[in-house]
Amino acid sequence: MSVVVGVAPGHCSHAAVSLAVLLARSSELPLVVVAVDAAGWPPQRPLSGVDGEYQRFVREQAEAALDEARELVPVDIDASYIVHDGPSARRGLLAACENVGAQRLVVGAKETGPEGEVVLGSVVTGLLQSAHLPVAIAPHGFEAEPGARLQRVTAAYSGSETSAELVLGAAAIAAEAGEGIRIASFHTRPRAFLTARVGRDVENEIIEDWEARIREDAESILNSIEQFERQPASVEVAVGAGDSWGAALRAIPWLAAEVLVVGSSSLGPIARISLGSHAVKIVRHSPVPVVVVPRRATDDYVARGRSTAAA
Repeated sequence: MSVVVGVAPGHCSHAAVSLAVLLARSSELPLVVVAVDAAGWPPQRPLSGVDGEYQRFVREQAEAALDEARELVPVDIDASYIVHDGPSARRGLLAACENVGAQRLVVGAKETGPEGEVVLGSVVTGLLQSAHLPVAIAPHGFEAEPGARLQRVTAAYSGSETSAELVLGAAAIAAEAGEGIRIASFHTRPRAFLTARVGRDVENEIIEDWEARIREDAESILNSIEQFERQPASVEVAVGAGDSWGAALRAIPWLAAEVLVVGSSSLGPIARISLGSHAVKIVRHSPVPVVVVPRRATDDYVARGRSTAAA
């Protein structure tokens, strides 16, 4: 098992490498840094003329990206560096993950996004649709403290059965690594309140009722976590509310070394991503790195939680 981080030639990969180092150190797994060479695909294509010069240039750029990453990885991390030939960055990264038995893949958010937001680029969006393993996304500018380990994992809980099972899986992984787990739900004031003009007191009453139900539902998850043979370092429940998604995410405190786990079952197909579901908004406005569990990785994550609870 390993943690794979993708570095893109010609792009700043500092945030992604920093997050990958944090995750590798916390899980005590080796780190594999991958740069994809799409120009070298298909394999064994002869190098000649202008085409050969271009292929050599792209290869050199990929090697340069790995050299830059080497300067960022501290000596306490067991790291290897590979250039993987693939038809695209997405397919190349996924193939590399399969080859090395990756536990999770780390990538960076778009560099052009607004400060404090996690903007998903086309490669990351494609990965979320097709990956069989969790994808960790580093916000632009993210930098972990030297020697840091994860202190806590916050798992987003929507109230659904699938969401509850994903939270349980996140708790199992946090327990194995000696980290804390926090079950968190987020919401904004529904626009219907504005049009209905029900009044602030009534709005607050409805929201408080919703929060009480979330906390009541979370009790069953807490009971399951209490049955774990190995307990997380801490167990908490939090509800973040605000007039915007940014305010809701920041209504609860966050630790310096923390990640937010979000299940992508509610992300839906690409059309829904572009429209913006609740999960997408939570990812975009997260103040910490996000670990998205794609649909195809959900079963393994759920099984992890169930097996730990059963034990």
